[in-house]
Amino acid sequence: MGTMKGKIGNIPGRILDFFSPLKPLVVLFPFLIFFYFVVWQGLTKAKLARQIHERTSTKEELKRKNDELKIGIVAYTSAERIETLYRRTYQFLPISLGNRTVTIELPPIPNLDPKDK
Repeated sequence: MGTMKGKIGNIPGRILDFFSPLKPLVVLFPFLIFFYFVVWQGLTKAKLARQIHERTSTKEELKRKNDELKIGIVAYTSAERIETLYRRTYQFLPISLGNRTVTIELPPIPNLDPKDK
């Protein structure tokens, strides 16, 4: 019985011997927590801030291009530009305001004699 009691009494010593390699981690744990909260999160915050800045500048550039395209659409669909393009393409000379003549051709009137029916 004495030997059993010696083995049981030695259990706390064995537990301490088992966990003794982990003693440096107990000392390093506060440093690891400090590293995580200060350094790692600072790096992550800086990386996310850079990504936000890049996306914001891309967004502003796309807005600027969109405005330029809207201006281009208005310029290319203006009546003066279409008329100028038409005149250049088909070599029509510009008509002065005083010399404009409008000619309309009407279709012929069908003959409605009752004899033809």
